[in-house]
Amino acid sequence: MDDSGLALWRQIGNVLSDEIEHGDLSPDQRLPSSEALAARFGVNRHTVLKAINHLQSQGKVRIERGRGSFAVVNKLDYNIGSHQLFEQNLAASNMAPSRTVLAVAECHAPGPVAEALKLAKGRQVLLVTTLGEADGITVNYGNHYIASDRLPGIVPLFKTLVGKERQAFSFRSLFEQCSVRDYHRKDVTVRSRPPTNEETRYLNIPTIEYVLTTLAIGVGTDEVPLTYAEMAFASSRVSFKVSF
Repeated sequence: MDDSGLALWRQIGNVLSDEIEHGDLSPDQRLPSSEALAARFGVNRHTVLKAINHLQSQGKVRIERGRGSFAVVNKLDYNIGSHQLFEQNLAASNMAPSRTVLAVAECHAPGPVAEALKLAKGRQVLLVTTLGEADGITVNYGNHYIASDRLPGIVPLFKTLVGKERQAFSFRSLFEQCSVRDYHRKDVTVRSRPPTNEETRYLNIPTIEYVLTTLAIGVGTDEVPLTYAEMAFASSRVSFKVSF
């Protein structure tokens, strides 16, 4: 350590903070154990723990009992508006958006979905499950129910994307290929709840971390419902601003 006059724990905290900010420690990466860090910096374990606790108070480290300490990414400011969708939000933060289509299936619309899409209960819809990333960091995971009868040709477009990781596509661009113009949100509900098992897995979050969810209806210029989506966001990585 240097002779700057700073307490050792502050110097250690500054080093780890720089490594997080410069990408040497990736978001959600587990930090080395306190014993390993103590050996690295030539100090006792209590000095390291004081540094880590300080980083936690700054929001740069997340401590999980029984699992260790993890680097925390700066939260993405996510604007929920009628026309600012996933891609526009990330572009506003100078981040590269990408999606992975995990699954595509045709199914009967559950009651709430049929109601939101103004379809007869049990009508067939396209179910698309996606994982969204910002600069390679997982941001959201969820299901999109699509009124495929209103979007001729949409089924094969999505099926060609299944399993291809980190694709740079948007729902708006795909819908334009089906002659839909000005795809946007008509209505959205924001909630907070405990994560499901799948959400903890795909978002790579602890079971104790709540997710922020959006329930959104998407329409085109004629205001006819085209999509109903429930997306879960890692609350440690995203903060919402609603502006309709």
